[in-house]
Amino acid sequence: MEFKELSVKGEVAAVLRTFGKKGFATQRVEKAGLTLAGIPGDRHSGFHKLAGAREKKLYKKGAPITNLRQWSAVSVEELELIAKAMDVTTIRPEHLGANFLFKGIPELTSLPPLTRIRIGKAPYQATIVVYEENLPCKHPQEEMEKAGVVIKGKPFTKAAAGKRGLVGWVEHGGRVKTGDPVQVFVPIFPDFSNGFEK
Repeated sequence: MEFKELSVKGEVAAVLRTFGKKGFATQRVEKAGLTLAGIPGDRHSGFHKLAGAREKKLYKKGAPITNLRQWSAVSVEELELIAKAMDVTTIRPEHLGANFLFKGIPELTSLPPLTRIRIGKAPYQATIVVYEENLPCKHPQEEMEKAGVVIKGKPFTKAAAGKRGLVGWVEHGGRVKTGDPVQVFVPIFPDFSNGFEK
């Protein structure tokens, strides 16, 4: 597969994680080590996970499957748009359970699957792979309301449509810290249109 590097100049605005498998909200940390299993100790780390509602058409609930959702990421620019739609001052990535807050990538959620996001500089550089868009759910608004945020506009599930960020897995481990540069490489897919019947 070939890739094209985008001209965006991204940066890590925050690194976040949970401390254990329970709880939705994340906490900011100065840096985090990434392994092929994700962020050690974070609720989404691990090589496998148990099938849930997202996989119900393919697997029985609780069946062990490959974990392609080891991390989640959101962007400063998209959070600002969500906050405006919800009529709140700001939205904290902690309330969204995010692991990475990027800035300088305004259309983060629109990046296609298999995009590579390279973070940091050698020798600690890490690469994460986009699996899919992270669809909005009820948990972020619940966390916001627990923190005393008064929502006057649209509910989170509607305000965040198409702007909720991404999830994926770690392809190359390393160390990620606030202020690290971020490069984005989108896949170039071959044209198979002539090889398949319509």
